[in-house]
Amino acid sequence: MFTYREGAEARCGGLDLVLSLTEDEVAALGTDAAEMAEALDTVLAGLAVLRRGRAIQSPGNADDVDNGPIGAGPAWDERLLRDVCGLMEHLEGVRAAGIRAHTRDGGSDSQLAAAMGVPPTTAQRRRDDLGEPGPAELWATGSSSSADRAGARVPDAMRSWSTPWPGYLPVDITPADLRGAGLERSVREGWADPYATPDEVPDWADRQAAALVPYRLDDRGRPLNPTGRTGRTGRYLGKWGENQAVDPIVVAGVAQPQVLLILRDDCREWAIPGGMVDPGETAPHALARELHEETNVDLAGFDPVILTRAYVEDWRNTDHAWASSTVALYRLEEPVTASAGDDAAEAAWYPFTSLQALTAAIESAGGKLYEGHRPLLSAALEYLSQA
Repeated sequence: MFTYREGAEARCGGLDLVLSLTEDEVAALGTDAAEMAEALDTVLAGLAVLRRGRAIQSPGNADDVDNGPIGAGPAWDERLLRDVCGLMEHLEGVRAAGIRAHTRDGGSDSQLAAAMGVPPTTAQRRRDDLGEPGPAELWATGSSSSADRAGARVPDAMRSWSTPWPGYLPVDITPADLRGAGLERSVREGWADPYATPDEVPDWADRQAAALVPYRLDDRGRPLNPTGRTGRTGRYLGKWGENQAVDPIVVAGVAQPQVLLILRDDCREWAIPGGMVDPGETAPHALARELHEETNVDLAGFDPVILTRAYVEDWRNTDHAWASSTVALYRLEEPVTASAGDDAAEAAWYPFTSLQALTAAIESAGGKLYEGHRPLLSAALEYLSQA
């Protein structure tokens, strides 16, 4: 059923849509139903304008796309196109999921063709072309993807949250450990928030005040990654919003400096030892603890230089959960014995005269430097060059 608003209350299309959904259906859809209904509101109003061949007048400021005459001017046309394209992206995912479900449930090509209103050869081609589920189909089914996927591609021009993108379909990379019974278990283990969605978090003001890198919430109360869209949603980290980490960079020697790195268990790349700050723990304590846990090097009595507190590029970052780190530099006169501990497959010293020399040394041994730590290592090299 459609109702409509009149006068100054009219917004965009000025339509109210009454959706007949059960409580379970609303729970399954979350806020997606409302967002798609808002887009459909604009599309239907735009269709009416196209059929009339002129703008439908309503009171308001003609320069304001939300309150001005419906269909008046390029700003309104652009709103229409954005919402149409956004709906198309989402509906492509629903169609792909529907085709896959029809095939799984034993439907024939002829039945699929009749349902879609296309020739049997077209229906068969669309079914055969599905391949691995893409972002749109993953969105439609509410499925998650493994974190080693690249996620949805985000063009540079669309990365900013201030740029509207109705067709944005980030890939959910939330692992089983942070869903359902897995989340309950992770909470008991003490490393995860108990909240299944960011909407449930009760203390956003406190979290924002304590953040290393400022961030804001959207109009749905979700934290927004301070660098913009990532192409990924959900969370692969313990907390929604900022997850504070520490990265202790240990450099030994002066004439021929070396840096202590670990081979990470998760991605098998050489990286700075470090990890997440525990609840109630200070960064200085976490720096020494993580270093000792991962390399068996004890520098608890040392006073490091804090190089930066910054957002860290991490393969687990999403639109609503990401890592920021306190990066500290420890200086030793000479290398000390190091061995692999928690979350590390190996620990080793590498030459640290430049980032190029470090990369070459790691690659010559058949390894790879963890990409997200390049900026942190560069900050250490810059500090050393000026010391």
